[in-house]
Amino acid sequence: MGCSCHTVHEEEKSVGLGQSANAGCCSSSVQKPGEKRSVEDGQSANAGCCSSSAQESEVDFDGCSCQSFEQDADGIGGYKLPLLIACAVLAVAGTTLQIVGGESLFVASAIVCAGASLIGLIMMFPQIKESVLRRSIDISILMLVAIVGASALGQFSEAAVVVALFGFGMWLEGFATNRNRHSISSLLELTPPVAEVLRGKKRIEMRPEEVGRGETIIVKPGSRIPLDGIIIKGSSRIDEAAITGESHPVDKTVNEPVYSGAIILRGHIQIKTTATVEDSTLARIVTLVEQSQAQRTPYERFINRFARYYTPTVLAVAVAVALVPSLLSASGLVVWGGFDIWVYRALSLLVVACPCALVIATPVSVVCGLTRAARCGVLVKGGAFLELSASLKAIAFDKTGTLTRGASLNRAHLRDELRPEAPAVMDQLSKLGIAHTVLLSGDKQEAVEHIAKQAHLTEYHAELMPEDKLRLTGILKDTYGTVAMVGDGINDAPALALADVGIAMGALGTDPAIEAAVVAVMDVSLLGLPRLIKLSRKVMRTIYTTIIFALGVKLVVLGLTIAGITGMWMAIAADTGVLVVVLLYGMRLLRARL
Repeated sequence: MGCSCHTVHEEEKSVGLGQSANAGCCSSSVQKPGEKRSVEDGQSANAGCCSSSAQESEVDFDGCSCQSFEQDADGIGGYKLPLLIACAVLAVAGTTLQIVGGESLFVASAIVCAGASLIGLIMMFPQIKESVLRRSIDISILMLVAIVGASALGQFSEAAVVVALFGFGMWLEGFATNRNRHSISSLLELTPPVAEVLRGKKRIEMRPEEVGRGETIIVKPGSRIPLDGIIIKGSSRIDEAAITGESHPVDKTVNEPVYSGAIILRGHIQIKTTATVEDSTLARIVTLVEQSQAQRTPYERFINRFARYYTPTVLAVAVAVALVPSLLSASGLVVWGGFDIWVYRALSLLVVACPCALVIATPVSVVCGLTRAARCGVLVKGGAFLELSASLKAIAFDKTGTLTRGASLNRAHLRDELRPEAPAVMDQLSKLGIAHTVLLSGDKQEAVEHIAKQAHLTEYHAELMPEDKLRLTGILKDTYGTVAMVGDGINDAPALALADVGIAMGALGTDPAIEAAVVAVMDVSLLGLPRLIKLSRKVMRTIYTTIIFALGVKLVVLGLTIAGITGMWMAIAADTGVLVVVLLYGMRLLRARL
C-alpha cells in the first residue's frame, strides 16, 4: 500500500520520504523482560533489564563509597542508627573535654575521641573491605587514611568529628534511598487484606494471595479492588488515581477492565479475576519502577567514570601537598612550616575532596524523578529516558486509540472521535518548545487530515503500513534529532522501539505495549505527555544545579584548606553540608508541580 504525506497547513514539509530508517531495529521491537538495548549515542534501550529489586538495594557509584545501603533491622541503610548516635555522642564529648580541659584533659579527650573513631571505622568496615577487594581507591579509603593520619598526628578530636559527620552524611543518603524505594513499594499495600470470593452461592473471605485466575470476587462501595479483572455484573464509579495518576473517577460497567488498588466509589460489582496478586498491575508497576531505578543515565555513567579517575588524582595531589612544601622547608629554600603541618593539610584535602555529593547528585535526582512520574501514572523505564525526554524536538503520534478514542457508532456511522484533551496538549507541547508534532496513521488521507487539523498537529502522513511508520520515525530522527513515538498497540511496536523515547498509551494490562516502549502512560489520557516533559526538564535542571553547587563549594573549601585557613573538621562539615543540600534539593522532585 502506498502512503501520502502532507502538512496540516498544506506546506511542503516532507521529512524526506526517499530516506530510509534502520530497519534492523524492527527486530527488537518487542523484547523479552531482561533483554537489553544500548542507550549509548542516544539510542533507545529497554530499561526493564537491570538487576532485580533485591540487587537494586545496592547502589554502586563506582568512585564513591556511598554504596551498598542494604536494609538492616533498624530500617536504615548501611549504618545502624545506635552506632551512629554513639559515635556522635563520643565525638561531641571528647571535643568538649579538649576545649574545656585543654592539656589537663588531653588523655581523657583522646580516649573518648578514639572510641568515636573506632565506632566509625566499624561502621565503615564493609565499605573499606569492598574497596580493598575491588582494589579501588574510593572515598572509604580516603576517610580511613584521614582518620588514621589525624590520630597519628594527635588530632583525635578532628578524627572523631570527621568520622561522625561522614557517618551522618552516609546515614542521610541511605535514609533518602530507602524512602524513595518505600514510596513505590507501598503501592503493594493498596491491595486489601481480604477478598470476598463467590463460589457457587457461597461467599468466602480469602486472602488475595489465595485467589486464582478466573474466580469471581465481589467488591462493595468504599472498598479497594483486590485483583485485576473484568466486570461481569453491575456497574460502578471507580477511583483509579493510585494506578493511573488520573484524579477524576471513571464510570465502568460489564466487560470493562478494573485494576487492583482502585477504589469502588458506588455500586456493587462482580469481577472475574484475570491475574493473581503476583501478576497484578500494582506488582508490575513496582517491578518496572524498581528496575528503572537501577538504570544509570549516560550523564550518570560519565560522572562515575570521572569519579573513578578523580579519587586517585586527589590522593596523588594530597601526597604532593604533604611532601613538597615539607621538603622545601627542610632544605631551607623557603619557610612554609613543618612536616606535621602539611600532612595535616593534606589529610584535610582528602576529606574535602570527597566526591560523594558530586556523584550522588544524579542518581538521587533521577530516582526521585522516576518516583514522581510513577505517582502521575507515567512509568519511565530508566533515567536515560528521562534525560532524553528533556531534549525532545519532535513527537510522532499514532491515530486510532492514541489521539482518538477508537471507532464508535454515531447515528449508524463509524466515527473516530478525537480525545477532548488533544488540542490543548498539542498547544502545551508547542509552548514547551516541541514545534514538530506528526501524525502517522494507516487510515485514509481524508480522515487523517481531519484529525490532524482538529488536534493542532503540524504534520501528518496517511495510509501507512507498520514498516512505513518505522521508516518515517527514522527520518524524523535524522531531521529533528531526539524524537518520541506515541502508540498503543503491537502495530506501533517497531516505531516505538526505533524512537529515542517510545511511549505506550493506555498501557494498563497491555504487556506488548509496555515491553516495546520505554515509557508507559498507564491512563489513556494524553495529559501525561506534557507532564513527562516538564518533569524530565526539572530533573535535568536539578542535576546541573546540584553539580555546579557541589563543585563550587569544593573548589572554595579546597583552596582554604591548602592555605591552612580551614581544618579537617571544617572540611568534612562543608562536605556533609553539601551532601545534605544535594539530597534535599533532589528530593524536592518528589513533590514537583506538573
